Amino acid sequence: MEENKFNQIIKSDSFALISDFAEISLDSLAKDEIIKDIPMIGTISKLLSIGTTINDRLFTKKLFQFLKELEDINQDLILKEINYIDDSERYTQKVGEKLLEIITRIDSDEKPKIVGRLFKSFLLKEIDYNKFLKLSHLVENVFLLEILVIKEAEKYPRSFINKLGYEDYMYYLNREKISQELYSYGIVENINPDAQPFPNNEFKNQNVKLLELGINLFKFGLK
Repeated sequence: MEENKFNQIIKSDSFALISDFAEISLDSLAKDEIIKDIPMIGTISKLLSIGTTINDRLFTKKLFQFLKELEDINQDLILKEINYIDDSERYTQKVGEKLLEIITRIDSDEKPKIVGRLFKSFLLKEIDYNKFLKLSHLVENVFLLEILVIKEAEKYPRSFINKLGYEDYMYYLNREKISQELYSYGIVENINPDAQPFPNNEFKNQNVKLLELGINLFKFGLK
């Protein structure tokens, strides 16, 4: 059976050279010289049979941006973690196929980089694969500018003990910048003033806190 295309991209010699190239423009991807000058682009184009239509160029750029987030991760480690999930039989779709599907569907701009950081966090065992899928689903469906608002989250300066007895921190945002979309996806919720004693009314104008999904997106995809 032929190895999936994503794994072949990771195994290629050109993957190791991806950090040598700066951001590429969409227009430049239509030029044959660029494909020749950037081995990674040539590898992607050849393995995935990608041409130079607008959609092809959009996909290539998104995939390139995603892969650049993995540039400092050893190729063997990437393949090891991918193969572990593929061999587990818990998921019906291979990791490489799922990643290419996600990259196809997400918007351009910053989203491929965010998904790349999330996948890197999975590779480093900071989050599990299931959490990676959940967070990638959020990135795919939530408007980019709403996602970027989460980057402004601030950590409550004092730790507190959560329901499980572990020390934890609250991350909060200015309520005025939050749209209904972040509420509906379970990313934020209003702080209940009766739940925690906040001295000196510290949360007077910052009374929206990140929930678990929001905290994970903040920590592993946006920082």
